[in-house]
Amino acid sequence: MERGGLHRFIEGDRRFAIDPETCFCFECDEVSWDVLEYYPHASATRIFHLLGERYDAKELEEVIGELEWLRSTRAILPAPKKEDLQKEIQFEKGLKRVAICLPREVAESTTKKKGWFGQGATVMSSSARDIGHDAIALLLGRAGEQKELQIEFVEDGHVHNPELVADLCAHAMKCGKLAGKKLTASVLVQNIEVAKPSAPLEGHAFSAALEFGESADILAQLRPFAKDASESIGRLAKIVQPDAPGVTGRIIVTPKHPGFAGVVEELEKAGFVTIELDLDGAYVANPLLDPQEMLAALRETAVYYAKRLLEHKHYRVDPIAPLFYRIYDGSPMRRTDPAGTNELAVDANGGVYPSRRLMGVEAYKLGTVMGGEIDERIRARFDEVGAATTGVCRRCWARNLCGGGSTAVHHALSGSHRTPNAAWCDAQRAWMSSAVSAFNLLSSQGVNFTRVYRTLTRTQRPSLFTVVRAMFRMTVGMRPIEEADAEMLAKWENWNPASYFMFTEGGIMLTTKYDREMDALHPSGVEQEMILIKKDGAALGLIKLRPDRTPGAAQGWIYLHNEADYAADDVRKGFRALLKEAGGQQQIRRVTIPAAAYETGLQKFLEATGFAKEGTLREALFVHDAYHDVHLYGLSTDKL
Repeated sequence: MERGGLHRFIEGDRRFAIDPETCFCFECDEVSWDVLEYYPHASATRIFHLLGERYDAKELEEVIGELEWLRSTRAILPAPKKEDLQKEIQFEKGLKRVAICLPREVAESTTKKKGWFGQGATVMSSSARDIGHDAIALLLGRAGEQKELQIEFVEDGHVHNPELVADLCAHAMKCGKLAGKKLTASVLVQNIEVAKPSAPLEGHAFSAALEFGESADILAQLRPFAKDASESIGRLAKIVQPDAPGVTGRIIVTPKHPGFAGVVEELEKAGFVTIELDLDGAYVANPLLDPQEMLAALRETAVYYAKRLLEHKHYRVDPIAPLFYRIYDGSPMRRTDPAGTNELAVDANGGVYPSRRLMGVEAYKLGTVMGGEIDERIRARFDEVGAATTGVCRRCWARNLCGGGSTAVHHALSGSHRTPNAAWCDAQRAWMSSAVSAFNLLSSQGVNFTRVYRTLTRTQRPSLFTVVRAMFRMTVGMRPIEEADAEMLAKWENWNPASYFMFTEGGIMLTTKYDREMDALHPSGVEQEMILIKKDGAALGLIKLRPDRTPGAAQGWIYLHNEADYAADDVRKGFRALLKEAGGQQQIRRVTIPAAAYETGLQKFLEATGFAKEGTLREALFVHDAYHDVHLYGLSTDKL
């Protein structure tokens, strides 16, 4: 592939093209595939001459026109600017994350701290606590302009001193708050023993990670991990994902052999909603693993995950979900490993290293937290890693999807943190091709993956209906409207007298497929409209909420396409649970929903789910040459 061109590749029996700079990719038909053999280096006239005997001139003109339009929007082949080239080699400064391995100590000593007039305070002291405090100081001292920080305490097998770890987590968050930073404390428990693992889980290593917010009862969440005993996978799902405020958890699987294709499916069945496949850790732990052999299971997992998302089973699998997002959003990632630049690690002896995976590699030791010195000469070598500054990466079409890989993996496989292993690179390129093909299962159905990904990552404040966790235990769930729903929604709305469509500012009984596509692509910033779904993912109806001027109040609308569903007990129970979850997450205290006088099924449905009739708007709706009353039903969510 020439620099400045598009890369073509075949995955299975399908053809794709990608712009290595913007990460914009698309599936090709036969005509566009052949056109891209020459475009953009050959002129349109030349392409017509070369392909004119094989294809109709109108087809060629259409393909070239579409490519030129993509080019004009800078989706593909953007003209490089000097400032853009300069930005490629710039890196984000400031420490964001520190991982700490505390030394194991059974007890702490107490010392009397001197004070004024003989008064003093008793202070707990130990090398573990001191190293923890020094590591927190390291993070805050080198954070610079960074505002969102994370400190991670790494334990092996189980949490050996939960009281100490909980104290250090709370201390770190307090110090972060005083420094004007948003600091998240987390605990990573590696090498958890799983009792009687099923065949797909056999032979792999398991870890659990918990992240804590200010409202979390940290000690209570760490106590289940203090036992040095094996746990069943079902029990592990409950303690890794506690239903408690301020706590989020994930399960991490480090494959020990290439047979990990069924791991995600097995963990999904156990109830995990955030799953991480730690492939980097697998190569670091066992450099003899064959990357090509690992690829088959990764491909199978990506296809399985894409199909589950299509079935509206919204859970997160890393590293697949972030890669899907980069493919969908066209977001180049020139560096994926923050080691040494935005991340440091502290071992049990107080030694400082570029990352947790490089602990113990003496060549990369930067100093100690007790000594208070960092070898900037060694640390600065990690400022130059990533796809933008590595020679072999600059020539690779997958550079901005891969981001240059992991420095620890490069060190394990090639002996240098800056030199990617050739076999690993070949497998990585094949994996990127497979990921594009797997993601096409979603994009071909018109899925808006940006909204799905934001829901999975929870990086933003939840919308009125971001209740994904609840969907796993409800008979009724919901999902965002997607472009692919446009035809169905147009059929539902046209000539439908339901108050959902008519009792609005613009209700006219008519809509078009294009209108509904635009609703999906450009949702209202005020109203939140979602599709109600059954457990099997089938569309059940629609629900919409609009915040009221009164704090805690909202105006709502509901529509079920099948009239019989209004009387179904499971639908009523599911809707009630869904409202309770939405009220808890969004502080909605009061919901008002209209029902036209002729919508007796909807009225009975609302009354059965706890709504009370609050009043009637006389002759508020004009339908079929007659005026109709509209009843208003209200519900306080704290009564659910």
